[in-house]
Amino acid sequence: MSLRWRIILLVMLAAVLSALAGLAVTVAGARVSVRMETEAALELARAEPPRAALPAHVRHVTRQFVPQGNPLPPVERHHPGVPGWFAALVWNGADDILLPVEGGVWLLRADPADEVAEVWSDTVALAVTAATMLLLMLLALSVLVGRALAPLNGFALALDRLAQGQQAGPETAIAIPELAAIGQRIARLDRELVAARVENAALSHSLIALQDQERAQLARDLHDELGPLLFGIRVDAHAIGRAAATGPVPPGDAAGRAGAIADAAAGIRDLSRRILNRLRPMGLDHLHAADILRDLTAGLARQHPQTSFSVDLDMSAFARSEAADLTLYRIAHEAILNALRHGQPSRIGLRVQGQADSITLQVSDDGGGMKPDALPGHGITGMRERVRALGGRFSITSGADGQTLVEAHIPVPAATAEGLHRHG
Repeated sequence: MSLRWRIILLVMLAAVLSALAGLAVTVAGARVSVRMETEAALELARAEPPRAALPAHVRHVTRQFVPQGNPLPPVERHHPGVPGWFAALVWNGADDILLPVEGGVWLLRADPADEVAEVWSDTVALAVTAATMLLLMLLALSVLVGRALAPLNGFALALDRLAQGQQAGPETAIAIPELAAIGQRIARLDRELVAARVENAALSHSLIALQDQERAQLARDLHDELGPLLFGIRVDAHAIGRAAATGPVPPGDAAGRAGAIADAAAGIRDLSRRILNRLRPMGLDHLHAADILRDLTAGLARQHPQTSFSVDLDMSAFARSEAADLTLYRIAHEAILNALRHGQPSRIGLRVQGQADSITLQVSDDGGGMKPDALPGHGITGMRERVRALGGRFSITSGADGQTLVEAHIPVPAATAEGLHRHG
């Protein structure tokens, strides 16, 4: 059932109950009125001389002589045109009055048939009037409620547009106070969705740019490092082959060429490790993520002895999911490298805390903070995108004292036994 008809039926139910209550009060009042008038008529008839005719103002009473020894006639209630149930509601009878005289008794009996008929007629007229008013009220409510709820159709159209990626439109501007609040919320949702679409577009462009940058870096590494190494191996191999074809290869020359090939192979191995580690930390499948972070900070501390590193790792924050562990490593790595690249920090702190259903990572440094007009680079965009992909929050704040805080809040439940076994 629609909201419109629910409202109409509720109002009509209240109106019908009110009408029924009015009819009940009317019938109850008529019952009291008929009894009082009939009892007054009986008293007037009692005061009249026995053999005289009852005066015209004495109504609702019959007088009958009953000879001595004869039984009283039975009570006969005739209410022409009045339903018996209604007559029983209005009049339930009164005691007969017997006036003894010589040779018998005069029987005075109440008979308010005309009064009951009059009450019935008034009640029917009132019921017809109430039914007519209820019908007119139903028609009026159908029109008025329909107009009052018409803005809801506008809200539906606005929501359909939002679902299709369009703006909500002017239908959300409603003057009705109760519906204006809903319209304002839809308009706010519209603004937030527009902002989210703009932000998603910017993040998509940044992600594409970041991927292109990663590909370009890989191409440079392969071209600048792998190419010369492979070329050296090829030259040495050809030299050994030519020497072997012309006669015995001098031991010193063979050893030198073999050593050069071995050095080139070691260089290729180191390059592949650096590339693979940039794509994915190699130890993540075999070591605990907390140990990898400790190794990361220890290595950077050796490379930057002028900077003091502090590490506070809550072990319960790790081994919850592979994606969460990888995200923690990536953000910590990028945030620490940014602090070292763009500032001269004397202290860098790494803190990871685990809650029941989330993980919080903080990287702080005193390297001077970010400039107010500095635009976020690919590294910051990548960190923010990684956290948002897991449904978390990412922020960077800089204070006037040169302090910078990178914070990521990732919603992820506590580790399961399977996760602990896999990462342990």
